[in-house]
Amino acid sequence: MKHHLLFFTLILLLTTSISKADDYVWGEEFEEGDIISAETFNQIFNTIEKINREVKDEDLIGTWSCNAITTRNTSGWTNKGAFYQLTNAQVTFTSSGSSSSIESPYSISTSAPSPFKRIPEAFTGVYSLFDNMIFTKISGETDSRIFLVDIKSETKIDFIFQETSAQSFPAQYSSYISCDSAVAVPAAPSATTATNAQTLVNVTWTDNSTDETGFKIYRRLSTETDATVLATAVTASPYADSTLTEGQTAYYSVAAYNDNGESAKTNVVSATLDSVKPTISSISPLNNSTTSSNNVTLIFSELVTTWPKEGTSGTFISYTKNGVSKVVNIAGVDILQSSLNFTFEYEASSTYTFTINRNYISDANGNYMSADYSFTFTTGS
Repeated sequence: MKHHLLFFTLILLLTTSISKADDYVWGEEFEEGDIISAETFNQIFNTIEKINREVKDEDLIGTWSCNAITTRNTSGWTNKGAFYQLTNAQVTFTSSGSSSSIESPYSISTSAPSPFKRIPEAFTGVYSLFDNMIFTKISGETDSRIFLVDIKSETKIDFIFQETSAQSFPAQYSSYISCDSAVAVPAAPSATTATNAQTLVNVTWTDNSTDETGFKIYRRLSTETDATVLATAVTASPYADSTLTEGQTAYYSVAAYNDNGESAKTNVVSATLDSVKPTISSISPLNNSTTSSNNVTLIFSELVTTWPKEGTSGTFISYTKNGVSKVVNIAGVDILQSSLNFTFEYEASSTYTFTINRNYISDANGNYMSADYSFTFTTGS
């Protein structure tokens, strides 16, 4: 079928290149003496040769603007009735410096949402080109996925998903991707985060390009409708936003730029400026009281998680019973909660001192307690 298409293309080019082409009407028969130039013939056969030949690494390297189609409802994609479509996604293929992507895999990065895998984040990873197929592997994954590469012209390439296993098609990957060569803007950044740091919000990202002039930080406040450029000429991650007020929530995305323009933006992330650290506001049993129960309840000043801070050492909840060290076997959780209940090994007429590790109590915005919390009580006879 492809040969029939090429033959049709050849006839079409011939009919548009004959003498008196401006007067030609579709369906009109050729006349004796119609002439086509050698230059036009060379152009036709060079095009056919390019379409028929094996795809090479240099055919892919560069920046592309891509539209993708999937049959599954996907965040950020448009419902077209029979399918879902993502438009104007950015894809950048970069050489590893090796003579081929088989010898050493080349790099691939996309904007967010990804046109290759159905995820709201950017796609970054490596690829190898073999026998007109591209094998892509997302960073952090162990398995590659296969797309057939179909060169339509020097500036247009299609990718058709090849695997049909239940684990991959069409549940997780695009069915079809059509790409047009784009101006060589930088590859889009990825892996953006926004983190509350009490007096400011730190915005970080992964730089996937080597030809950027800088980065633009886009921000939308919770009271605003549209994002605006907060900062330009940012040369590296992170960027510190110190212009927020207490309790203000902001939504951020990042784009790389050079003299040719700017990349697609990263996925949007948010953070709330919050300098108030959580505390334990009340306990049961009370400090220096006597109890006949083996239950302890902690009430927090705000919703908190009991998930340990990165790099934390020590025990979440420890205590001494009559001077002997003990540990409460309770796991931390990353679910917000207003209180915590646990039990301990009860012994009558004993003195208990409990200590709550400050590095296990944090609020929704990442603020941890400023100090360990301790309290003492005795048990009845």
